[in-house]
Amino acid sequence: MKIESLIRYGVVSAVYPERATARVVYADRQDMVSAELPVLQGACLQRRFYSLPKVGDNVVCLMAPNGEDGSGFILGSFYSDEKKPPTTDGNKLMLNISDKLIVEFDESTSELKIDCKGRIRINGRQVFIN
Repeated sequence: MKIESLIRYGVVSAVYPERATARVVYADRQDMVSAELPVLQGACLQRRFYSLPKVGDNVVCLMAPNGEDGSGFILGSFYSDEKKPPTTDGNKLMLNISDKLIVEFDESTSELKIDCKGRIRINGRQVFIN
């Protein structure tokens, strides 16, 4: 089996949040649309991570080696010349959600910045601000 059959690059065309799946269009395959593919997450049991791509995101897919049944997974997104990363500083870890929430941590200075366009609610038995 050729690696081109296992690893595919495409663009998300539909997202199904209730199942954490998406469909992908493969331009190199005459704009073929995938079946619903699960989006890999960091963890899904006691520790849970939930993040889905948006329609238009570039993604890498790993397809099952059993042939043409269309089963596989979306491994993740990637930046391109058209869709550039939000920073070029390798010391920064960033979360940017539609510019409505930006969380930035700089490892070189240990500085944490939070820019939220909406309300911030913190729940807890004790909250300490130092």
